[in-house]
Amino acid sequence: MRIASAPNVEVPAILALESMGFIVASRIVNADHKMVWTATGKGDEYAAEDPLSLLGLVKLLEVCGDNWQASDNDIAKYLSMLEGDV
Repeated sequence: MRIASAPNVEVPAILALESMGFIVASRIVNADHKMVWTATGKGDEYAAEDPLSLLGLVKLLEVCGDNWQASDNDIAKYLSMLEGDV
């Protein structure tokens, strides 16, 4: 299967979050109509700029738990990729 981040995955991301027991909401946060999406449930709240990123945050915590932050060595290892140099 091939899948890519695109508008057609937003509703499936919302449905996935709801199936995991989260309440999903969105709101406009400034005059530029910037949207913030939230998922609330299981004692946690997540916020992101779109439903797919929101699902990614939930899965990040599911996989990594409280130790989700990268170490300095990990950051150094992937920094060039994050900056588009790879």
